[in-house]
Amino acid sequence: MTLPAAALAAQAGVQPGVYRCWSFNISGGAGSCRMSSPITIHADGTYDESSTHGTWRARGNRITLSELKMRGPGVVAGNKIVFEYDFRGMHHTVTYLCQECGGGGGTNR
Repeated sequence: MTLPAAALAAQAGVQPGVYRCWSFNISGGAGSCRMSSPITIHADGTYDESSTHGTWRARGNRITLSELKMRGPGVVAGNKIVFEYDFRGMHHTVTYLCQECGGGGGTNR
């Protein structure tokens, strides 16, 4: 039996809502990400980031966004999603904080 996206979200602790970039670190150097596009997680198993639309999947405390291949899976921790990945020989850590959680994750696409 396949569980609906909302049930999988609850199991993984993923809250539908708007996640904004809170911080990023590239190989030990921090920077501002306030101009980054937010990630909107919808309860129906879809997400949006700028002009990118796809599906998300949760397993345990990890979330995978179908169209964001470079980042790989993120780790869900409370109202945060943390992505860690290597790109061009540098380690990246990007943290998104849910600032509009608790609802259906918005309806605009």
